Amino acid sequence: MLCEHCKIREANIQYTEVINGVKTEHHFCAQCAKEMDFGPYAAIFDSEFPLGKLLSGLLGIGEEQDEQNKAHQVVCPACKTTYEEFIKNSRFGCPECYGVFDLLIGENIKQLQGSSIHKGKQPRYHYQETGASFSVEDISAAGSGIPGGELDVEEQIQVLDARLKEALAREEYEIAAQCRDKIRELREGIGKC
Repeated sequence: MLCEHCKIREANIQYTEVINGVKTEHHFCAQCAKEMDFGPYAAIFDSEFPLGKLLSGLLGIGEEQDEQNKAHQVVCPACKTTYEEFIKNSRFGCPECYGVFDLLIGENIKQLQGSSIHKGKQPRYHYQETGASFSVEDISAAGSGIPGGELDVEEQIQVLDARLKEALAREEYEIAAQCRDKIRELREGIGKC
């Protein structure tokens, strides 16, 4: 098929135009298409036009890579560890790094461990829900938490029993053992009276 414009060269570009719902097709050679005004698409016919750039722009690939490169340049303000150093050493420099690099590693941790929430052992006496720490002795010494009210032995046993069950559910066996021992001690004290 010959070019509609020059009627000399072979048409190798098909231009489809839709105006008021009417579709018309035009066939041009590369040289005539370059001379015609196709608005923002005119650069396509330029011999120096990078087709890869157009395709990556349409697919959003270039933007993703730029965002990824920027994200990988993150540096922990506390210890100055970079993301590349973390990848290289497989270690963070300080506790702040977990928060700084969370967006970059969160999905990977989720894939590796099935969850992004830690479900293993915790430091002694640490409870994630309250963020508070307690000791078994605190229960017997502190009282009920009501101003002016102290727990009697039976109430202490009930509180310790609840903490024991909670510790077992969390697999915090050291705390559970301490609660168990304190319950035994309190029950033995009741038996002696």
